Amino acid sequence: MRVVLTGAAGGLGRRTARRLVDADHDVVAVDREEDGLAELPDGIDCRAVDLRDETAVERSLSAVDPDAVLSAVGWYELGALEDCPPDSLREHLEANLLAVHTPLHALMPGLRRREGRIVIVGSMVGSVPLPYHGAYSASKAGLDGYADSLRQELRPHGVDVSLIEPGPVRTGFNERATEVLDRIDDTAYGDQYRAFESYAPDATDPDAVVDAIVAAATDESPRARYRVSARANWLPRLRSILPPVVYDRLIRSGLPGGLLHRLIER
Repeated sequence: MRVVLTGAAGGLGRRTARRLVDADHDVVAVDREEDGLAELPDGIDCRAVDLRDETAVERSLSAVDPDAVLSAVGWYELGALEDCPPDSLREHLEANLLAVHTPLHALMPGLRRREGRIVIVGSMVGSVPLPYHGAYSASKAGLDGYADSLRQELRPHGVDVSLIEPGPVRTGFNERATEVLDRIDDTAYGDQYRAFESYAPDATDPDAVVDAIVAAATDESPRARYRVSARANWLPRLRSILPPVVYDRLIRSGLPGGLLHRLIER
């Protein structure tokens, strides 16, 4: 199977690339981070491309005819929406939504002809937005709707589309996201930000997420959604049945210093 893997230089992307190569799949790894691509195993076709740049993507991938496209792109910064300048929101939307659509837009005609696969790594917060993750939640909620629409449009053409929804993953992604806190600490939300610096929620083993990605790409009958971790399964269900005021209290109690968080940490 020939696979185009976008976001291949990130933690999940690198692990997925290695897993696919070990299974003798032909991998085209795409990312704008050349240093991360250089860490991938030999035998992978690495292409350094800004996935938001339509012209660059078309130039790099126009001759590729994959059986599957796996999207593992993602970026975020922690912070309240009041502390999120418009440029930061724009960056979230471009990195988490436009960078998914641009390569897929270029490759969809071929995928349709080959009745291929599309696997998109989203996030639990696409279904259950969280405070201080507003920009990230908005971009992933957009990706959630994007994946559903894409699946409905392409299924009649024999193309399967799956969305992977993990909770927090042990890849260093969350640590990088909190680096911004030093710049926005002196705000009305400073106390909450300082609590997050020492907050380490139970994170999912990244290999479990890679298992879901590979299953969605290779199983005979892939699922529409793969929710990885117990938290990613039960929080959307609670949100659907609880009154908003009760659900909001539950979410806040799970934040650093909250009652649910203190109980979990014991």
